[in-house]
Amino acid sequence: MARWKLRDVIIMVVLAIVSGALYKVWDILYTFIPAVSVAGQAAMNGLWMIASVIVAYIIRRPGAALLAELVAASVELVLGGQWGLSNLTAGLLQGTGAEIGFILFLYRRYNLSSCMLSGALAGLGSVVQWYFQYGGDKMSAGNIVLYLIVTLVSGAVLGGYLPKLVGDALNRAGVVRNYAIAREAKAMTQ
Repeated sequence: MARWKLRDVIIMVVLAIVSGALYKVWDILYTFIPAVSVAGQAAMNGLWMIASVIVAYIIRRPGAALLAELVAASVELVLGGQWGLSNLTAGLLQGTGAEIGFILFLYRRYNLSSCMLSGALAGLGSVVQWYFQYGGDKMSAGNIVLYLIVTLVSGAVLGGYLPKLVGDALNRAGVVRNYAIAREAKAMTQ
């Protein structure tokens, strides 16, 4: 596996900052979901996992998912994220989950399957935090299962599939032509 280059670090930071700012907007929208709507809250979770998958998908380096999610969570915190330092816990758990998804493919496959699995595992990290820190353990078994399933699906779709689509669009536009995503796409067409 190639070492990180300065341009990898720069795009990781840029995408993580943009994601962190989006997370802050998402924080505001999240407050409009009633606390009793377990499925509604869980359905929104996937958008807090975008940074980990999009950065890993573009630069394809070990540690990219975890670092990107930690930076995005830090930006959300600095912008006044309503969960305070718990944002960093979320970044750590979600970033680790996403990283495990790419590890399972030995950092060799960056496709729809690996992105969606990484998003779902980031969702699992979110569920762990919800269960232990945000009162999930006080819910009924049915609500816990519902929250888990909806968060995994949200993570796979909004946190995995959506970042892949954005990464592919950036690649087609030539924005990421100096990154691994473009080099691998070019190698596949030759």
